[in-house]
Amino acid sequence: GTICKFQRGAPLREMLPMIPLDRIMVETDAPFMGFTKGRRGSEPADTRGVANKVAETLGISLEEVARATTSTAVNFFGLERTQ
Repeated sequence: GTICKFQRGAPLREMLPMIPLDRIMVETDAPFMGFTKGRRGSEPADTRGVANKVAETLGISLEEVARATTSTAVNFFGLERTQ
């Protein structure tokens, strides 16, 4: 979620294009760190906002980020794919 914060996320946004997309996973630091104005915490559903910021930073679609990061997480955690 830090990547969504204006100042604190700037270094991450600068580095992001150097990281292969198939090595990225999205997270929110839920429930301890909020990154949406007016909210102290976050929840797993907020990963969409993180994925949106990744897509915006890389200049690619949200769908491409979702597909790549889901595949990375499935492989990393040894999960079974479901439709």
